[in-house]
Amino acid sequence: MKRLIVLLGIALLGLGLFGCNQQQAGPSIGVVDEAAAFQNNSAATAAMTYLQELGTPLQHKAEAAYKAMQEDQSEENVTAYKAAMGELQSVMNEEQQRVVALIDAKFNEVLENYRKEKGLSVILSRQSVIALDNAVDITADISAAMDAITLDLTPPARPAMEEAPAENQ
Repeated sequence: MKRLIVLLGIALLGLGLFGCNQQQAGPSIGVVDEAAAFQNNSAATAAMTYLQELGTPLQHKAEAAYKAMQEDQSEENVTAYKAAMGELQSVMNEEQQRVVALIDAKFNEVLENYRKEKGLSVILSRQSVIALDNAVDITADISAAMDAITLDLTPPARPAMEEAPAENQ
């Protein structure tokens, strides 16, 4: 009986020591350079191309209005120039905000999906990390995942604005 108790004690002690020697895995971490991953991908390139294509005719219209105003500084030409510049700034600001919001939402979705898929506890921004082992840098993976997405950059339908009837003078 004493031998059984001693053997059980040794077995429990061995299990206890074995359990203590096992290291628990800490949180798994990924670090991403947000600026690089956010900008260096096909989704961002498509967005920039879309914005350039949208802005080109508006810029040409504003330039033509400016030239007309330079040739003849009539009130009508000054008003047309101001209207063209206002349209350019308004449309471009609105579209830039909408497109950046679309990319940002997809970027956050990609990050969260990657975190879950890889079993990461947290993904940190490279800008907030003082030092890191390159083994935890996931920027290339995130850029590749952003390359795989397709953004629908079609602007939402705008309600048609009724034009006021021209006044005869």
